[in-house]
Amino acid sequence: MAQGRCYVCNETFSAKDKDAAVDKVVEHMMEAHHGWLWGDAMQTKNTFEKCPVCGAALGKLYAKCPSCGADLIEQYARKVAAGYAH
Repeated sequence: MAQGRCYVCNETFSAKDKDAAVDKVVEHMMEAHHGWLWGDAMQTKNTFEKCPVCGAALGKLYAKCPSCGADLIEQYARKVAAGYAH
């Protein structure tokens, strides 16, 4: 059994494994804290060098990958949530 925690409100989620826990936390954060995530993801220090989905070079702030259209706010949430799941 794995657990994940929302870094915004500290709500915990249980799941069968770490990946499922991350999925639950990301779903929660995208629904309940999208504005907070957007603000955090749009900070220069959180810029993705490459798109986590397609690998295209980015190098500056984007909400969506200009190459594949992936939601980079969700990808940021996934990256953060992975650090709060065990």
